[in-house]
Amino acid sequence: MSVRRQTIERSWVLISVLYGLFRASLVRAFLSKYGVNSAVFLAIELTSSALYGLSSARVVGAIVDSHWRKLRQWIPAALVTYAAPDAYVFASAGHLPGNMVEILLSIVAVTAVITAVGMWIQVRNKRGELSPQ
Repeated sequence: MSVRRQTIERSWVLISVLYGLFRASLVRAFLSKYGVNSAVFLAIELTSSALYGLSSARVVGAIVDSHWRKLRQWIPAALVTYAAPDAYVFASAGHLPGNMVEILLSIVAVTAVITAVGMWIQVRNKRGELSPQ
């Protein structure tokens, strides 16, 4: 693995963890009163975000390099670590008001789309760099 790719992976893991800290602060501020334990969420979020950062970077790398076996190895980890914090929120929250459920589902959907588009752009850009001119 190149030094450049390692730097990109580490940066992506750091960005994922920082985003996880932001999400944990939002959960503490808005969802604690509905039964979500913010300390447990923080632990799940930090663990998941670090593993998600690594696994999603590896997914992109596997697609760029056309290593389909590696892709199949990393996709489950990326999906599970992406969904784990949100699954905890929905499982641990007591009765959420209808608008809160809609807001949470919208946030999950929007971030999933942003993630998919971002990964697609990364793959397209990397493949463009690698193609002969």
